[in-house]
Order: sequence, then structure tokens, then C-alpha cells
Amino acid sequence: MTIKGIFFDAADVLYERPESTGTCLTRLLAEKGLPTELFGEDQTRQKALRSLAKRGLISHDWYWDQMLEMHGVADAEERRILTLKIDEVSNCVVPVPGAREALAGLRQRGFTVGVVTDTMHSIDHKMRWLEQVGVAEFVDVVACSTVLGAHKPEPVMYLTAVKQAGLAPGESAFVGHRTEEIEGARQAGLATVAVNYDPDASADYYAQSLPDLLNVPIFQHSVGADAVRPAKVK
Repeated sequence: MTIKGIFFDAADVLYERPESTGTCLTRLLAEKGLPTELFGEDQTRQKALRSLAKRGLISHDWYWDQMLEMHGVADAEERRILTLKIDEVSNCVVPVPGAREALAGLRQRGFTVGVVTDTMHSIDHKMRWLEQVGVAEFVDVVACSTVLGAHKPEPVMYLTAVKQAGLAPGESAFVGHRTEEIEGARQAGLATVAVNYDPDASADYYAQSLPDLLNVPIFQHSVGADAVRPAKVK
């Protein structure tokens, strides 16, 4: 089948943060002389809480409050202040070089463009980040983990985006960087393209930068003018 829709991971593919929230947490803890790593049951609980937050079952603020308490920040007011600092870091996003150029070029060729995103925030919050980095205008559909109650690499994440676009998995490609998320897209029946990727990532195609996506063989054609474009994300 001819590819008609291209679905992107967001963080570290379309935008990045000068300081990640994880690095920020480590820095804040180190400044207070508190342990920066979790082990055993605490580490297992952290992973479980993160999954719940990405599914929209707990708030991002409560997730960070719990993380800080597990790391030894006993005072509730101090945890609140530190959580606000982590939120500030989370909201500081900058475009990955070439993001706007790549999406504009793909849209010019007629592709439907979507985002498949894991987040602890609302879809409106995610769209503000995409607007901040100058790519929101090119995004037709978004599959958001907190809306769907699931997260990558679960198939529903990719298949929801494909369905929203009115396409079949065989007409769709996923562009990502994390090994397990790329494999999840493959399992869902999408073609896969790796960019800014993990060293062990296995994909059908590789791009050395976002603008290089325009040279990926399955993206070099133009989609017919009669292609149906989904209703724009608002």
C-alpha cells in the first residue's frame, strides 16, 4: 500500500527540553542532599505510578509529589514548591532542528500528519507545546495517552491515530526514536521510521534528521489530490 499518513512521537522527535524533568528531579534532590535513585519496591512503584499518570488516572502534580516523597522530601509544602519547579521545566520546550521544515514539506506532499503521544497532561496542554515549537498547524490528528487511558507501545495508541485519519495501518507510518515504541508501531501494522533514535532501535527506514525524512523512500511520493483529510485538531 502507498503511505498516506505519517504519525510522529512528540518529545525528542518534534520538540525537546533543555533540561528533562528527570534531570531536573535529580538536580533538585542533589541540591538537598537527598538520594537521587530508587531501588527495589520503590522503583517498581515509580514505574507503576508513571504508567497511571500517562493513562490519565492520576495527575502529573500528584505523580511528582509522590516521587519527591519517595525520595525523602517529607514536608508537603516543600514538595509543592519543588513540583512547581519541575512543571516549569516540563513546559520549557524547544523545537528539534528541522521540525517545522519537515512537517511543512510532508504536508505539501499531501500526507496526513499526526502525533501519537505519551504524556501526563491533557491533549490541550500537548497542543500548546506543539504550538510553542511551531508545528501545531501541520498536525491533523492526535492520539493522546491521557485521553485513551493507554500508552505506547500498546497497539490502541497507533491504531486510534490511524482510525482518526481515516486510514488503514498499511497506509500509515510511525516516526519515533524509542526502541519499544517503534516496535509497538510495527506490531500494529505501521511502517516504521527511526530518527534521533536509540542505538538498538530497529526500523524499516532511518533518517539522520527531521528534514532527511523528505528523502525516506516511502515519503518521496505525493499523495493524490483526492485524498480525504481528517478534521483538524482544535
